Amino acid sequence: MTVSLAEAQQFQVHRKSDYPPMADQLKAVFNEVLELRRSKQQQVRKAGRVRQHLDGLILDLWIASTYSNNPWRAISRRKEDYQKGTRYRKLFLKHSLLMGVLDDLVEMGYIDQKIGFHDRTTNKGYQTRIKCSDKLLSLISKFDVRQITRNPEVPEEETIIKKDASGRLVDYVDDRFTNGMREDLTEYNNMVRTAAINTDDVELRYEVDPTATTMRRVFNEEGGGRFYGGFWQQLSKEDRLKLKLDGEAVVEKDYVALHPAIAYSLVGWGLAFDPYTIEGCERGDVKKAFLCLFNCKSRKQAINTIRSEFHLKGAADLLHRIEQEHPLISDFFYNPPFGLMLQNTDSWLCEKVLKNLMKQNILALPVHDSFLVKKTYEQHLHDAMSDSAI
Repeated sequence: MTVSLAEAQQFQVHRKSDYPPMADQLKAVFNEVLELRRSKQQQVRKAGRVRQHLDGLILDLWIASTYSNNPWRAISRRKEDYQKGTRYRKLFLKHSLLMGVLDDLVEMGYIDQKIGFHDRTTNKGYQTRIKCSDKLLSLISKFDVRQITRNPEVPEEETIIKKDASGRLVDYVDDRFTNGMREDLTEYNNMVRTAAINTDDVELRYEVDPTATTMRRVFNEEGGGRFYGGFWQQLSKEDRLKLKLDGEAVVEKDYVALHPAIAYSLVGWGLAFDPYTIEGCERGDVKKAFLCLFNCKSRKQAINTIRSEFHLKGAADLLHRIEQEHPLISDFFYNPPFGLMLQNTDSWLCEKVLKNLMKQNILALPVHDSFLVKKTYEQHLHDAMSDSAI
């Protein structure tokens, strides 16, 4: 499998494990680091903190190698990046300790490294990329993803994200709305962390990180606000239904044709039919095409997106059929701001459903316009979705 260094995710600082077999193997690597430094007559100060940095580094690289389709992580080697915290970068790791451990592990052959550089032609900088070596992977044979937890000493990451039109993170001034959303997300994320989400019946290796449970809301200049971050959002519906919550089977319910329904409501029509059912077309294909109709800026872009992302043939004919069947809402097609408004609307619906259920001490796992709950709470979910509907 070919992997892209450019698409490597950022190194995540918050992992730890007290599980004895894993802790023993981490300690063995740490002892090798101590021995290497003694051989160089280097004094080891703050051994406890050095060990924290080593554990976090190895655990995150193991997750990347085992539960991701890209084993590389991006990491900054610039001292300046560890000297001033921002909203999106909470300081925890110390530059000298982290770089010292990283260099030791590279020297011992436990980490593969591609040093970052500045491209003078494009004036772009590229961070260093790192990954577990085969030598390290063979050594840490007793690692178990279920025994990796969040280090409580690491500051919580920002959960209210704002981006500009280019997708870059932007700072903002907190107000009662952002503070309220952040408090709600903290309560929700604490519920998720204390729940037992069993993934034994789902094959996640080299695809999905089951430790990714921190939900965030992502806004941009036009709105948005959807909930992202839960690993279950990356699973197929078939695999989501194989999950168990606290040992119990789950059910999933969704709002039927939510975005077309909102569009029709804006032109004064209640949706009394299935907009995704078009004679001669697969319903699933029509549903996918609708996403492009609302979010792409032109017909050409929609056709290219349908072909590249959904791998559907006859994209142009499919769009033409939808346009013929839905002339009342055609003014909303090829209109990205409208698409973002739809996402913003379903994000507030999602928030209402989650808060409704949280008040009843019921955990729901959101997938934008659908939700997973224990089968026991199926009716509770149905009622919460009905109460929250537009």
